[in-house]
Amino acid sequence: MYKFHRPRGITTIAAVGLLAAGLLVGCAKKDDARATRPAPGTKTPSMQAAPSAAGTASIAGKVTFVGDVPAASALDLNADPVCASTHDSPVMGQDVVVNADGGLMNVFVFVQSGASGNFSAPDAEVVLDQKGCVYEPHAVGVQVGQTLNLVNSDNTTHNVHALSDTNKPFNTSMPIPGMVIPKTFDDHEIFKVKCDVHPWMSSFIGVFDNPYFAITGADGSFKLSGLPAGTYNVVAWHEMYGEKPMQVTVGDGEAGAAAFSYGG
Repeated sequence: MYKFHRPRGITTIAAVGLLAAGLLVGCAKKDDARATRPAPGTKTPSMQAAPSAAGTASIAGKVTFVGDVPAASALDLNADPVCASTHDSPVMGQDVVVNADGGLMNVFVFVQSGASGNFSAPDAEVVLDQKGCVYEPHAVGVQVGQTLNLVNSDNTTHNVHALSDTNKPFNTSMPIPGMVIPKTFDDHEIFKVKCDVHPWMSSFIGVFDNPYFAITGADGSFKLSGLPAGTYNVVAWHEMYGEKPMQVTVGDGEAGAAAFSYGG
C-alpha cells in the first residue's frame, strides 16, 4: 500500500493547493464511478474470441450435441410492456441452442493449463448489451483486466446482478437508456449475470487468465489461435452441461484439432 507523508512546516498556500488537488481527485473518482452515455455515432466493439497471441500453432474444432435436443421455450416478456413491444415474434431462451447439424452454441472453450507467460489485458473493450430485454450476447468472454462495458440499450430500467464467487460480486442498476458502465475482473472465472427486474434475462461472463479462449458460434465451431508449441489442457464449458477437458499437443505452425460433445 502506498503511504503519503505530510511534510513539516507546510505553508498556507501549499495547504490550499493540496486541498484543491484533493477536491479535484475526489471529483475525478466520482466521475470515474458514474455511468456515462456513449457519444452519438460511437460504436463500442464486442468480442467473442480473444485476439491471437504470439505463437504460430492453433487448436480448432466443434462442440456438438448428441441425441434429442431439449425443446426451446419462449420467454414471457409481458411483465414489462416496453420489453414486449420491442419484439414482433417470440423470443426463445438461449440456454441450449443447437443448429441442424448438431452444433452447440454459447460454449466457452479455453486453455485451462499449459499456457505460460505474462498476458497483459487487451486494449479492445467488450460489450454486454441489454437490448430488447435480453442480454446480447448470451455468453461473453474477457481477459483478466480487460474492460467489459455494460450497456443499456432499452427504454426501461435494468440491473446487472453478477453471481460471481472468485471475482467481487456486484448488482448495478441501469435506469437510463444509453448508460454504459465499465467493469474489469481480477481472476479467472465463469459466472452468471441476471436482471432482477426482468427475471428471464441471464447471461454468462467468462474471465480468463490467458488469451486462448473462444465461444462457439451458431455452428458450434471454435478456434484458439496464436499458441506456442506445447501440450495444453483445453476445456469446454456449457452453462447447463458443465465442463469437458481434453489434452491437445501442437507443434510450431501446426493446426491441432479438438472435438467435444454433450447429450446422448
